[in-house]
Amino acid sequence: MAEAMTVETIVEADWRMQGFWTRLRFPLQTQKGGWSDIDLVAYNPEHRHLIIAESKVRGPKKDIYAFTKYTQKSYGDILTYDEDNYFRFLRHIGLACADGAIFKNFKSMVKILTIQLVSNYYISEDVKEDAERSV
Repeated sequence: MAEAMTVETIVEADWRMQGFWTRLRFPLQTQKGGWSDIDLVAYNPEHRHLIIAESKVRGPKKDIYAFTKYTQKSYGDILTYDEDNYFRFLRHIGLACADGAIFKNFKSMVKILTIQLVSNYYISEDVKEDAERSV
């Protein structure tokens, strides 16, 4: 099993233990007719809470990429620093939330939406608020 898949399985187990229904590798058709997938969809029907989790790892398995005051000063914001490596999955969130993609009537089924990125990315506390605002 690939490392990324192992991570997805661990994340899935965590959401299941919290009472969520889960599905790995949920297929999603793009606007251009191609196909992509969501690494993990987790749903708690009682709370109408949907989680879209993406697992992204780049570089050698021991590498950790950090967004800090230093990198913020050099790049400005986390999306520029990221260079579309980790956050490109966010483009598909709108598609996933459209009626018919995951649920026939998304608004009636989802009250809480959580987007989760599991990666080898570290964001230091002193720039975390700015990074969240950028994303």
